[in-house]
Amino acid sequence: MASVIYLTDTRFGQRAWEHPSARHRCYHYADALLAGGVQSVVMPMDRISVKKLANFDHVIFHRPTYNKRFIHALNCCRQASVRVHADYDDLIFRAQYAQYSPLYINGNRSLEKVADHFDENLRAAQCFDNFITSTTFLKKQLQEVFPSAQVTVLPNSLPRVFQARVFQASVFQSSVIAGKQESMLTLGYFPGSSGHGEDFKSIYSTLSQVLKDNVRLLIVGRMNAGDYRGLPNVFHVPFTGYSSYLKLLSKVDVSIAPLINTIFNQSKSAVKLIESVAVGTPIVASYNADMHDHHNTMSTLVGAGTDWSQALLQALTATQNGQDACRMSETINELGSRYAVSSRLPLLKAHLGCVDLN
Repeated sequence: MASVIYLTDTRFGQRAWEHPSARHRCYHYADALLAGGVQSVVMPMDRISVKKLANFDHVIFHRPTYNKRFIHALNCCRQASVRVHADYDDLIFRAQYAQYSPLYINGNRSLEKVADHFDENLRAAQCFDNFITSTTFLKKQLQEVFPSAQVTVLPNSLPRVFQARVFQASVFQSSVIAGKQESMLTLGYFPGSSGHGEDFKSIYSTLSQVLKDNVRLLIVGRMNAGDYRGLPNVFHVPFTGYSSYLKLLSKVDVSIAPLINTIFNQSKSAVKLIESVAVGTPIVASYNADMHDHHNTMSTLVGAGTDWSQALLQALTATQNGQDACRMSETINELGSRYAVSSRLPLLKAHLGCVDLN
């Protein structure tokens, strides 16, 4: 029976589940494989050893960068004769695009340091022949660098234990927007990291017009308070667990996912759209290829020439007027099934090329 180890190297160490990318790219799929009878585990890169690899056939490196931990882990894999793969969900391996990285755009690192980091990621990528990406656009970027590589697109998905009806039926008790009037509408912004400051600023003027006495904005996730300073009716929850995050997402009227138009953001996945519509919350999001691939009746994509103000007002108005509950329930259930990790798992199995995974 083939088996898989996911190796993470995040700042969270053994708590890598708290890293959104590791959660979607490693834990969701490892859990789905395990539920299907395939031995699978997620492990911090610095804990790997030849002995631990003895019972595994595949190792998937999550966003590898060339450092001492990576070198040690790769040497262990070679000694154990396991097949290695690299998984990417961001454009972080082409130094010529460092200027579009959120690390640089948001002022967290100098352009030189970002470019150096991307070069180290590329150096690590050169150690692989097999790649997994979260989007088709990102696959094309990899193939430009490694034309002969095997690259599989494995979209982000909902976790195996996800059940939309749990979130639809839950009672919202958060003190953040508790006690709101029936006429009050709530927009939700759920940045997965602190690297979305410029994305949020791109719709700041729109929000300043939309946020009125009857419209609020709930921000859940790490974000600089200066990015929303001056906006009325803003409530910020800096951090919450994944389950609480999904419950909050299910209770806002409309969620938003703005992205400035850069090649980095064109490579990003539609995970925010997937999660939002699956818990029954309509979303207004900036257009990119993966957003387009996941577009549905509960999503509105804002592209070039499309007005964010109009899109938000239309979405809020539709919510305020109410919708056919039966139709919405059917739509939510269908989307939940479409974006479930089980629906993506055959892609991973095909990539691994192990018939005994079936």
